[in-house]
Amino acid sequence: MTTLVTLERVSFGYPGAARPALTEVSLEVRPREVLLVTGPAGAGTSTLLLVATGFAPRVVGGTLGGVRRLAARRCGVVFARPWTQLTGLCSTVRDEVAFGPASLGLPRAAVLAAAARALEQLRVAHLADRDPSQLSGGELQRVVVAAALALEPDVLALDDPAAELDPEAADALYDALPSFAAGGTAVLLATPDLQRAARVATRVIGVADGRVVADGRPAEVLTGTDVALLARAADCPPPFPVDVSALLGRIAPDASRRGHDPSDAPPAGSGPDPGATAR
Repeated sequence: MTTLVTLERVSFGYPGAARPALTEVSLEVRPREVLLVTGPAGAGTSTLLLVATGFAPRVVGGTLGGVRRLAARRCGVVFARPWTQLTGLCSTVRDEVAFGPASLGLPRAAVLAAAARALEQLRVAHLADRDPSQLSGGELQRVVVAAALALEPDVLALDDPAAELDPEAADALYDALPSFAAGGTAVLLATPDLQRAARVATRVIGVADGRVVADGRPAEVLTGTDVALLARAADCPPPFPVDVSALLGRIAPDASRRGHDPSDAPPAGSGPDPGATAR
């Protein structure tokens, strides 16, 4: 089975920082995973996404130690502030979403088809002729995710992707993640929204002080999570039961049986010069 990203005892420090943001992180990312990266504020979850996709230090600067191997042809990254990821060159949403595939030199028909698929997947096709600068934050966030998805990335990294979305739109986005993974993409998700993420994650990486402290299925990693939050993630209405094991069992096995077992994944493609595009 293809491994899209391999980190072996990788450390990373931002320019001028007094201490590293990541310390001796070892990790493998495989096709068809929805991998939740979770930890307290400042733990290094966002940095781990940047390192895993090749954006650190190539884009953000800094110093990388250890071994990183990228077999992914393309990586897409989406941040919590969508307005920072607009090209500034496109007057319509359709052109914004098509910009990435067009920059790869694909034929016009392939570019338009990729953009149309992504707009449909994110349910923003009705915004195709709108000016991106005139969209609401929630609309723009979905457009930015669509732009990343239009690149057909092998790895899609989402850093708190529902931060600008209302609850209904956030539910729709999280519920779509398994379908992204089913096509062979590895989805890396850093978010404090464990309630929604626990429903779709096939694997959880726990990060603390820049180190990976846990790696496993949600039921194995989220054992210390608040009972009420787990109950909500399991769609269990109040009054909440106190059997944490039962709650965890209602989350992880369902997710793992929906056809997203990474061991069944076919190769997602590789190339000698992996590229990455931030959206």
